[in-house]
Amino acid sequence: MKVYKVSEITAEIKGFLENEFPEIWIEGEITDYRPSSSGHLYFSLKDEFALISCIIWKENRTLSTVGLKNGAKVRMFGNLRVYAKGGRYNLQVERVYPIGIGELQIKFEELKQKLDREGLFDMSHKKPLPKWVNQIGIVTAIKGAVIQDMIKVARRRYPGIRIIVRPSKVQGEGAAQDIAQGIQELNEQGKMDLLIVGRGGGSIEDLWAFNEEVVVRAIYDSKIPVISAVGHEIDWTIADFVADMRAPTPSAAVEIAIPDSEEIFEKLSILEYRIEYNLRKKLENAWDKIKSIEKSYGLRQVFDLIHTHWQTLDEFGYRIGKSFAHSLKQKETEIELITQRFFGTARYFIERGLQKINIVDAKMQGINPRATLKRGYSVCYKLPERKIIKTSKALSPQEKIEIEFYEGKTKCEVLNANEI
Repeated sequence: MKVYKVSEITAEIKGFLENEFPEIWIEGEITDYRPSSSGHLYFSLKDEFALISCIIWKENRTLSTVGLKNGAKVRMFGNLRVYAKGGRYNLQVERVYPIGIGELQIKFEELKQKLDREGLFDMSHKKPLPKWVNQIGIVTAIKGAVIQDMIKVARRRYPGIRIIVRPSKVQGEGAAQDIAQGIQELNEQGKMDLLIVGRGGGSIEDLWAFNEEVVVRAIYDSKIPVISAVGHEIDWTIADFVADMRAPTPSAAVEIAIPDSEEIFEKLSILEYRIEYNLRKKLENAWDKIKSIEKSYGLRQVFDLIHTHWQTLDEFGYRIGKSFAHSLKQKETEIELITQRFFGTARYFIERGLQKINIVDAKMQGINPRATLKRGYSVCYKLPERKIIKTSKALSPQEKIEIEFYEGKTKCEVLNANEI
């Protein structure tokens, strides 16, 4: 009979055990739970007849370990390993689930953890939702109340919204592939501002298509922002984690996606009033500045100087009249010099005053709305309320409008309101 060394028999047992049980599921109750300072978790798993040591290495701490505590009943997946120096074997745990969790929930957690490790749920990959949408794509079942409610909400919030519904199976065999294909097709069209992918409520089995990897990756690969709207508020699917935004219900997704047109128009009206008010204030301030310049010391100085020189001329004229016979040539020369000085000084002050007036006038012309019209622009008003039209979306065929030019106005009827 062969005599083994301890290391030899241990190696034989190690090879047999680890090859025979490379992967294994074990159920039991946790005991002797002791996290180490190094980050590894040590504990044992027992039933009424036996006990096995278990380890979760710190690099696997990303798996769900929240429920680990003494007395917890769990199901674990891992590999059997032999610790030769201690002469014992243990389970190196890779996954942990509470006992009682269903097989679908286990699949849910496994795929969620896998995709999370790949970074599919990272916020850096999420696309911002557009502030305004003109065309929206919906991937859901064409029959039932869900799509009707979504369309009703969309029409109420924005009557002009264009909705493209890509009918899809939402449960059962082939549903996941159909949903993923619908997302890809709407992306290929390239006309949608936003996609909503979802369905109404149901059991985990009913909603399972939105937990399939093919759907999750289709949402992740979408170039168009996606809102996930599956089930009710309490229902969560993996599609919710990868989507750019999760909505508690399909109708709520439409509320999130489409702004209320009445609120938008109200904000535009307020903005229009503020612009008109600010423009009117600028014009009033400009006129005040012009009036201030008219009363300024600079212009008054010009007129005062003119009056002074005229008075001087009158005095010289009087003196010349009295002593005309004396030094006529000398007086004529003095008058000529005084006159030249007068007109030179007057011209200087008048030119400075005109320069100031021209500067103010140029500023006034720059903010004068009539100047814009003079360059060939026009203003379009919606009749009868004469509201300024800023976009063709505000018009409908056969509506009456008024167009104001630099010279004159005209009334027209809208033939079409196609967008550019």
